[in-house]
Amino acid sequence: MSRARHLALSGTLLCALAALLGTPALYVPGIALVLAAVLAPSWVALSAARARLTLQGGPATAYEGENVTLTLALRRGRLPFPDAQLVPWPGAGAVEPPPRRRAQLELSVVPSRRGRHTLGPASLRVADPLGVCSREVRSAAHELLVLPRVHPVNAPALARALDAGATRATRARDAADELDGLRPYAAGAPASRIHWPTVARTGVLMQRSFTADADQRALVVLDAGAPDCEDSLDRALRAAASLCVHLGRRGGCELLLPGDRRPVAIGPDLRAWPAQHARLALVRAGAGAGSVRALRHGARTVLYVTGARGGRPNVGGRFYRVAPHALAGVGVEFTVAGCFAQLLDGAAGRRAR
Repeated sequence: MSRARHLALSGTLLCALAALLGTPALYVPGIALVLAAVLAPSWVALSAARARLTLQGGPATAYEGENVTLTLALRRGRLPFPDAQLVPWPGAGAVEPPPRRRAQLELSVVPSRRGRHTLGPASLRVADPLGVCSREVRSAAHELLVLPRVHPVNAPALARALDAGATRATRARDAADELDGLRPYAAGAPASRIHWPTVARTGVLMQRSFTADADQRALVVLDAGAPDCEDSLDRALRAAASLCVHLGRRGGCELLLPGDRRPVAIGPDLRAWPAQHARLALVRAGAGAGSVRALRHGARTVLYVTGARGGRPNVGGRFYRVAPHALAGVGVEFTVAGCFAQLLDGAAGRRAR
């Protein structure tokens, strides 16, 4: 039985005793209890009926560690609250709502982990001072996708490997000489590749793209099969994201995610990157790597990113192993996002096993 019913019953009994015993003094508390049982729920219900809580202005995506600001809008009804407490987030401490009919509160949260997060809902608890009854008003929750943070890449060793790959691609192009189209000019590309008619017509530096170039793009492979821990997988994902942005801006690369049979091309305009970045944010441990067929890279630069502590991946030819834990006895070529890049020989690794 609710408190309001208890009060109403108690007041009714007092009034009955007052009439039965002929004691008018009992009418005062009896009537007071009945009035409290009727007025308190009515006041709470009417004041909470038109109250609204709304989370506004929140972004759909954010980076790890980035401060996310949302606006909590509160609208009161015509009847003031008898008593109210506002809880911005589940588990947060309650605060007193602003006295104005319409008010806005700035809320800040710093998500530390990648993935899909639910912010809110905020809740407003309206109650009477006597604690007879209460109502709760909730806002809608806000969905936020937290993306792996992108770190700068300063890797002269990687640049030399890419330059060597570009030289091999140029030789293959000279042999095949199959024009594939035009793309934005990449800094450091030979001037002979610049398509001057397009430059004269549009004023934008464009270069010729050949079919051999697509076969020589750097390939970033993510293996989430057996990470050492969640933190290691997060570091590997940050490294993969950083490498894709760095290589994409440098002239383009390809990304092979777990479950994919073919890599996705990321060009210098990074048009394909946001969708792949969102997929990286949702990678789970145990997802493994992409199709082995896509790892037949020939002369291209391959960066095999993994969260595993040890072991050599089954990749043919020379490749970079990028992981949070370096292999003993192998030199570190460069570091990125807390991971170590080591140049390995796949054939030698298979013989060592």
